[in-house]
Amino acid sequence: MSKFKIITGLLISFVAVFIIWTLFVQSDLEHQAAQHQHSEHGHGEQQTQENHNNVVSIDVKYAGGVVHALIAKQKGTQQSIGYQSSLDHGQTWSNEVNIINADNAFKFKRGNDARLAVSGNALVAVWMTRVEGVPHNAGPMMAMRSDDKGLTWHKSAMPADWNGPHGFFAMDGSDKAINLVWLDSRGKVDKGSQGLRFSQSRDGGKTWSVNKTLDAKTCACCWNTVKFHNDDFYVLYRDKKPSDMALGKIDSDLNWQRVSTVGEFGWDFEGCPHVGGGLAFDSKNNLIHATVTTGKSDQAGAYYLNSSNNGLSWSEPMLLGDNSSFHTDIAANSNGDITVVWDRARESGMQIVKASSSDKGITWTPAELLSDALSHASHPIIIDMETKQLIMWTESKENGATVIKTSIIE
Repeated sequence: MSKFKIITGLLISFVAVFIIWTLFVQSDLEHQAAQHQHSEHGHGEQQTQENHNNVVSIDVKYAGGVVHALIAKQKGTQQSIGYQSSLDHGQTWSNEVNIINADNAFKFKRGNDARLAVSGNALVAVWMTRVEGVPHNAGPMMAMRSDDKGLTWHKSAMPADWNGPHGFFAMDGSDKAINLVWLDSRGKVDKGSQGLRFSQSRDGGKTWSVNKTLDAKTCACCWNTVKFHNDDFYVLYRDKKPSDMALGKIDSDLNWQRVSTVGEFGWDFEGCPHVGGGLAFDSKNNLIHATVTTGKSDQAGAYYLNSSNNGLSWSEPMLLGDNSSFHTDIAANSNGDITVVWDRARESGMQIVKASSSDKGITWTPAELLSDALSHASHPIIIDMETKQLIMWTESKENGATVIKTSIIE
């Protein structure tokens, strides 16, 4: 039986959540990345990881009627980052524009993906570089920008003003600015933690503001989620002591406010669970929707919550499926319909499922399987596209590399 099957089989019980997260903390990030080697954007059969351009990172955004995708691939030590767009909600895609190639110079893995933001004609991409001989080979961020809707790309100024390792990026764009958050260990205040940093560009990534520390002590290696809503920039991140998820926001004057804890599980965990959450805004019903994951022994799993007072307080958490639910995302459309996606563990591997609600999260459809039941699938992303929603994830077969899979919700 493969190591992956052993892991996913154990994940079904909540006890295994701790086992897996402990393994994540103790193992080198390179070992984790090896568990998630990915392949070309497509649906064909593969043979071995070494023989294919494995997709190791994805991000997708919708702006101005266009779907924008950032895809990182790796074949052996050869790495590439490319951009594609779709004008028909992800049914067909443009030819890939190559942004950059490298020989083992970048650090990618699902959960620490390269990120993309769109602001008018400007696009910015950011990711972690690889530095030999330092812990986890983790290096400073690198950023690239495009001024012509992704046709050509140029090196951006460094958003960070501290030249250490940066990771777990989250970025979003408005018509006025591109905002970026990440984790780094400058001024480290506690073992097993990092700090949440912020920078803004108002010229499409040509220049960046002086960095701002939003929270000096957070989880060291869980992804962050950000969204512009009205004039505010919201950040969903994993806090420390306890290791519950937190919501904060930055206003138009760049003032930061930690708003609340999203799901007060009171989970104390010394390590890092390597999982963030999802965030969506329902303007019709004035609701914020969120998904979070906890490993607290009597409540382990992924949960849905909502807030009717701009995040000050939250509904009772609702478990998504069973205790093996793990990585999540969420989207809401203009009618207030909500879709949640998550991965779950089964004996055959990790699976992607979705559920929907049309009554503000009160009742939900049964979980619907999206991925191949016999494949390993993980880290789903969902975006709202006005009239439709697009779900993306990475999926691999027993015999080789992993590809991007998509599902369009009408």
